[in-house]
Amino acid sequence: KRMASSSMSSVSARSSASGGGFSRAFRISASFGSSAAASQSWNAAGVTLAARAILFDNKARSLTLPHIQVKSVVDVDWSLLKQRGMTGVLLDKDHTLTAPYSDELYSKEVADAMSRCVTCFGRENVWVLSNSAGLRSYDPHGHEAARLSNLWGFGVATHTYRKPDPRCIDEALQVFPAGTEASRVVFVGDRSLTDVAVGNAAGMVTVQVSPFPGVRADAESLTTRFSRRVEQCLTSMWRGQGAQAPTHPFLV
Repeated sequence: KRMASSSMSSVSARSSASGGGFSRAFRISASFGSSAAASQSWNAAGVTLAARAILFDNKARSLTLPHIQVKSVVDVDWSLLKQRGMTGVLLDKDHTLTAPYSDELYSKEVADAMSRCVTCFGRENVWVLSNSAGLRSYDPHGHEAARLSNLWGFGVATHTYRKPDPRCIDEALQVFPAGTEASRVVFVGDRSLTDVAVGNAAGMVTVQVSPFPGVRADAESLTTRFSRRVEQCLTSMWRGQGAQAPTHPFLV
């Protein structure tokens, strides 16, 4: 089975019972949601500024392009990634696992896909790194991160720095088993200038998913929606100019 540098074949549907936290969900508290929204909006402005610099930096452009592009986590072949030498997985939250500012996994298919991921890599090697969940600026004691970890059945890393600050990766790696190398971690997310860029900069294998369909436009801030559009236009243009994702030794 071959893995292309820019895409991965969709996985066949597999039956997988998702127990415990995978199927339970409930609405997120209003205070947590509003804090997360403020955090996302603030960071989006920083990403917009970063895009201006990327326009003139070919190496930085390549960092925004994923090694693998799929529709959703449902289509990720976890077993193939494990066979290629990957030992851990980091995932974004909004539009990767849930709708924005919700704690409910987007669908049963997403829950089943994460059940397969945990079975493949082990719970201690599957973590969420999000700019809306686990950020110490509004969850200083990690209570929300712990609650979501129990709800989903895999960990939510607490961190001080927002993606794409590379220091957030240093923080995230601390929750993995000792000796985990960044080059053996898969980063899964939907945003080019945060998720993909920070994963590539750390030397990880990056997988980009598409935003979930059917999510109300007003579920995200105007700044976030604008930044997403800018990202899509820029990365499409750079691909047209021949830019490619960084090479990775486990995908050669």
